[in-house]
Amino acid sequence: MRETFRAMLVLVAVLFFGAAEFCSGRNTSFSCIEREREALLKFKLCFHDPSHMLSSWKGNDCCAWKGVDCDKNSGYVTSLQLRGSISYQLDWYKQPQLCLMTDVEEVVSSLLKLSYLEHLDLSNNNFSGNLIPPSFGLMKQLRYLNLSNVQFRGRIPSELGNLTRLRVLDLSWYYYGRLKVNDDIQWISHLSFLQRLDMSGVTLSHASSNLFQVLGMLSSLSWLSLSDCSLKNSHLPSHNHLLNFTWLGNIQHFDVSENSFHGPIPTFLQNMTSLTFLDMSGVNLSLTSSNLFQVLGSIGQLSKLKSIAFSYNQLSRSIPDSIEQLSKLESIDLSENQLSGSIPGSIGQLSKLESIDLSKNQLSGSIPGSIGQLSKLESIDLVKNQLSGSIPGCIGQLSKLKSIDLSENQLSGSIPRSIEQLFKLESIHLFRNQLSGSIPDCIGQFSKLNSLYLSHNQLSGNIPNSIGQLSKLESIHLSHNQLNGSIPNSIGQLSKLKSIYLSHNQLNGSIPNSIWQLSQLERIDLSSNQFGTRFPKLHQLQETIRLVDLSNASISGPLPENIDLADNNLTGKIPPCFGKFPIMVNATQLSHDMGNEYWDQDPSMGILLARYIKHWDLEPLMEVVKGRYLEYMRITLRLEISIDLSRNNLIGSIPEELIFLKNLHNLNLSWNHLSGNIPEKIGQMENLESLDFSNNGLSGMIPNSMSSLTKLSYLNLSCNNLSGPIPTGYQLQTLEDPTMYAGNPQLCGVPLLKKCSNDTLPPTIANFKGNSEGALKRMWFYIVVMLGFATGFWAVVGTLFFVKNWRYAYFQWMDDVQHWILVVITLKVAQFKMMFNGDQDDQ
Repeated sequence: MRETFRAMLVLVAVLFFGAAEFCSGRNTSFSCIEREREALLKFKLCFHDPSHMLSSWKGNDCCAWKGVDCDKNSGYVTSLQLRGSISYQLDWYKQPQLCLMTDVEEVVSSLLKLSYLEHLDLSNNNFSGNLIPPSFGLMKQLRYLNLSNVQFRGRIPSELGNLTRLRVLDLSWYYYGRLKVNDDIQWISHLSFLQRLDMSGVTLSHASSNLFQVLGMLSSLSWLSLSDCSLKNSHLPSHNHLLNFTWLGNIQHFDVSENSFHGPIPTFLQNMTSLTFLDMSGVNLSLTSSNLFQVLGSIGQLSKLKSIAFSYNQLSRSIPDSIEQLSKLESIDLSENQLSGSIPGSIGQLSKLESIDLSKNQLSGSIPGSIGQLSKLESIDLVKNQLSGSIPGCIGQLSKLKSIDLSENQLSGSIPRSIEQLFKLESIHLFRNQLSGSIPDCIGQFSKLNSLYLSHNQLSGNIPNSIGQLSKLESIHLSHNQLNGSIPNSIGQLSKLKSIYLSHNQLNGSIPNSIWQLSQLERIDLSSNQFGTRFPKLHQLQETIRLVDLSNASISGPLPENIDLADNNLTGKIPPCFGKFPIMVNATQLSHDMGNEYWDQDPSMGILLARYIKHWDLEPLMEVVKGRYLEYMRITLRLEISIDLSRNNLIGSIPEELIFLKNLHNLNLSWNHLSGNIPEKIGQMENLESLDFSNNGLSGMIPNSMSSLTKLSYLNLSCNNLSGPIPTGYQLQTLEDPTMYAGNPQLCGVPLLKKCSNDTLPPTIANFKGNSEGALKRMWFYIVVMLGFATGFWAVVGTLFFVKNWRYAYFQWMDDVQHWILVVITLKVAQFKMMFNGDQDDQ
């Protein structure tokens, strides 16, 4: 009996510990299913993996691979999370994502062997513009499918409607080509368990007008994004059919931004009583803001609404005090509208507000002091309005504030001292106002600050030395103020600094050499100051530099060999190395760089010479072009490539090497002491639009090649010692202003009144008129002969190519001719042999 009892105890213990082991985690015997491991390895072979996302996919236990999750008990693969990252490089092959290298069907066939796969995320990878294979619809176990931004294109297959267990479907697409849905939108209604649907960027313009009726069959749907889908008013549910759209009461997230709706706000919004997120930006709504908030007020008394966005519409009039009813609101975006009046003080009642964007409207008055009550506010954007008064001191109470942008208003007074309490600030943008006083010394306390834009104000005093403590700072914009003193040496400690704009101030002293050693510095503008020092030592200039502007900075001394700037006291000769700037020489590279969406691939040595005018540049660039001072602002999207060395004390001749700068647009060497001849082959600078050599000591004749500058629209060679006839022909004939040659008493010819003698006529159109006429006749003769040959050739060959019967007849005739020729030759040879043999017999 005891033995039986002991045996039972042992059995119970074994069963107990076995069950404990089974329940505690995955049994080691189910570490990985072999056939699924092989399927994953085949999947891996389908892609190029520059970011090594699949580098851990080796060994026997596929459940331990990165991005792979398995059932803890059975070992079957249940989830693949292979989300790539979006890169803006032109060379897709080097982007940090999986890049398809085989047929997409091989990918799906590998995935189909994962019989228990429920979660599949392939977003942000590169499927090379392939169509979505219908075989995706065979993965019927899927509950989550994310194919967003994977560079699929074309029609979405209706077979996706077979994935009836799906809870989440993301086909959103914001880059490159587009996916589209035609009239076969009905397949969506089969996804009865779907909770989240994102088709942003998918073209739905050809979908049937009952789109929302189809969506209404998805009773579980709570998250819907149809942004930028080319939807029209006809796709929206009409007022007469609202009763059929009770499903809208379940929607919490609703995004139909960037579509082509017009008119008033759709009435169906009143049925969306569960709404927490609403985005109707850029849909061309035209209504007053009071009407907007009246409609929003009917949505379940705003009990759940947390975020609204109605930017890029036509909202007008003032923001009503009733905005305080949005008590749960965390984010509001009404930017890019026509709102007027003042910001209501009731906005301070929105105690949960984290982000507010009222930028680019017509708001006036002062910033209400109640804004200091928004204790959770992280971002405030009021840029480009007509706000006046001072920045309220209570702004220091916004302890969570990370970004503040009050730029392009009419704010006055000083920067409030209370700003020193905002330790979390990452960006301060206050440019283009009327702020006065000094930059607060506390600026160095903002350890997270990455951009400081205070330009175009009336700030005075020194640049605080504490600015060197901003270790994360990337951009400093302090230009167009009244700052004085020297540039603090501490700026050289900002290792992440990419741009410095300090132009148009009253700065003096020496320029710290440490600035030029900043490893990430790209742009520096110190122009229009009073440094009065010798030119800085740039032997350690970083290759990242793309723009340096020290013009009009009272700099004296010899010109270094790697920089050139206007309106200074520079001396010495122009270095021949100027002809080696790649951005001005290589047309192929230039067009490649301009094709880059971000124009951020400048391979040149940097410097002022190649001036990239980018759409985010906030500082103007002054340049003498075509005889005028031009100011390039951030709205300029053109690439302007110029050399401006005007108003210096340069001597010597113009280097012949300049002719290699074939992409140079503007060349200004005026008001110097240059001598010698104009380069003979200057006509090779084929993109030159403006050329100014005036007020120098140049001599000799104007090169005939200058008439080849077909894009030249401004020329000034006045006040030199040039002589001989002015070249004629082509573009030079359109430049009829005689003042561009004034001050050269030995010049003659059109457009001057002084005529040239016959022996000094320029060897251009006049001298070669006869030869040109003969060449023209010969050219037309060759053209006519070539056209005649081509017409005759294709009249025969083209007919034989397209008419089968004629082609057969032609080749049959060729065979007959061939046989006839062979027979004739054979007979003639036989006859010749007979005659030859007969002659031998006679002998």
